[in-house]
Amino acid sequence: MNNMLSIEQATRTLRKLLKRVEGTESIPIEEALSRVPQGSISAPIDLPPFRSSAMDGYALCGPPEIEPGSRFRVCGESRAGHPYLFPLGMGQACRVFTGSAIPENTTAVVIQEEVKHDKSSIVVLQEVNTNDNIREQGTDIRKDQPLTLGYEALSPYTLSWLAACGIEKVEVVRKIKVAVFCTGDELRDPGESLGEGDIYDSNRMSLKLLLRRKPVELIDLGKLADDYDQIKTKIKSVLDEVDLVITSGGVSVGDADLVRPVIEDIGTLEFWNIAVKPGKPFAVGRLNDTMFFGLPGNPVSTIITFLMFVEPSIDILSGLPWQTPARFRAKLVEHISHRAGRAEFQRGYVVNDIQGLKVQPTGDQSSHRLGSFSRCNCLIVIPAHRDNLHPGEIVELYLLPGCRNLV
Repeated sequence: MNNMLSIEQATRTLRKLLKRVEGTESIPIEEALSRVPQGSISAPIDLPPFRSSAMDGYALCGPPEIEPGSRFRVCGESRAGHPYLFPLGMGQACRVFTGSAIPENTTAVVIQEEVKHDKSSIVVLQEVNTNDNIREQGTDIRKDQPLTLGYEALSPYTLSWLAACGIEKVEVVRKIKVAVFCTGDELRDPGESLGEGDIYDSNRMSLKLLLRRKPVELIDLGKLADDYDQIKTKIKSVLDEVDLVITSGGVSVGDADLVRPVIEDIGTLEFWNIAVKPGKPFAVGRLNDTMFFGLPGNPVSTIITFLMFVEPSIDILSGLPWQTPARFRAKLVEHISHRAGRAEFQRGYVVNDIQGLKVQPTGDQSSHRLGSFSRCNCLIVIPAHRDNLHPGEIVELYLLPGCRNLV
């Protein structure tokens, strides 16, 4: 148990331990953002459900190729929600608007800028061909075709598509139930007075905010003292309620690191050391049917191990594949000191200029410095086998969640 696992070994072990939770629920689509459907969702109708106009103009009934100078008699109008209900005869036209249904027998739609009005008739100014400016029924999706598969989170774009098909509710995997707490006699909540040697608890805040992006039901167990019995009692109190327990602190080898011994007492410790910097003391265990993640106490280490291991684990519990942050490459512009042995994730700032993507670290990379996340939009990945990295090298990056712009 003292041997450190590589990132790859830890990932493989976790993926073997994890499986999708049992249970689903039916919810309105406006509440389904980021939820995972129970299975594929099929379109109940064709979309669009009728032939419609792609432009404001006139629906024409004529030959396959309508020549400039052709005259058509306007016999009616079709607006969105108020269709013209009669078929067109040869030489007839109907005023139409974008998205409105076009009458039966429509050959093509001519845009309004390409006609000349003459009392109750129009004269076509440009050649018009069959199906010009027409949206055919079912060109977005056909009835019974899949709108989404069962292994992807529902996005605003997919949910809009479901709404367009008239779907009101979806069957989704239930929320993952997660309990969170931090340990340390020195911890105080923001707003409390600090005594000698005290610090404010930021890790619990970090975890709760990071978890908001996931389909979880959160139980905040607060901050616990470095007391074996209190930690044991608190964990056992929620085991029948939650799928996952996440803690910060107490998983290293110090006299006050009591979380790991508790897990070994009431459950099974799968591993607790990984060859990564920051984040070496990272514990994973099982407590009956509940997974346990013991994150390091240093603030940066907590965030890194959450992003690299906890978040993808929640994805699997939700029915998604294992997913790490988006990966890409950039040119390093500053020297990075590194000693081979452990992989490292340095906080970085990547920009996109005329010469491509360039990245630099955000200063002092000590694991207690939340300030290293200031202006940080990526993690610079340093492989375990590498020594120092030099300016001009191409390095691998992970884009931090929520960071979209590379300025």
